Amino acid sequence: MSVSVSRVPRTIVDRSLKLARAPIDAALSVTGASESPAKHLVDRLEAGARSASGVLLADQELKEQGRAVLLATRQRERAASLQGEAELRREEADRNLEQAAEESAEERAEARRKAEAKRREAEKRRREREERAKKAAVAKKEKVAKAAKKAERSNTKRDQAAKLRKLDAQEESIERREQAAAAEREAERIGEAAAAAKRDRKDDSGTGEDGR
Repeated sequence: MSVSVSRVPRTIVDRSLKLARAPIDAALSVTGASESPAKHLVDRLEAGARSASGVLLADQELKEQGRAVLLATRQRERAASLQGEAELRREEADRNLEQAAEESAEERAEARRKAEAKRREAEKRRREREERAKKAAVAKKEKVAKAAKKAERSNTKRDQAAKLRKLDAQEESIERREQAAAAEREAERIGEAAAAAKRDRKDDSGTGEDGR
């Protein structure tokens, strides 16, 4: 089987490039970087080597291989870029989701804090109302007690005044009775004195008649 003259250099170039790439591809495969920027750089170098060899050797197929490798490399780079962008968007979405979850948790915590603060404030106002009501009840009770004492003192004063008036009336009545009794005794004394004088005159008159 005959081999064309132009195919010999192309085969040499192809084998040389494969031999040169073999350890690099193996290392990239082991490290999991088969679609990394380093792999794409190696592909670009291969594409450039094939294109340059095609120009030097006037081998159109080598130049086509170089363009094909470059195009494929660009497509893989584009795909990797899109994948990277998608990964970034997923990461950003995850961060946004986590942030939203954190904000939601913070909002719930803030809502709980506000509700607790309102509950404490309401409890405080309730205690204050109860305290004011107790104070008002005590003040009202004291006021009623004072009014009762005042009324009691007033009633006591009225009772005492009534008793004094009754005593005065009794004393006045006793005094009038004593005056009436004294007047009656005086009248009796005067009557007795008049009767005695009358008897004396009568006796004196009888004695005179006897002497004549």
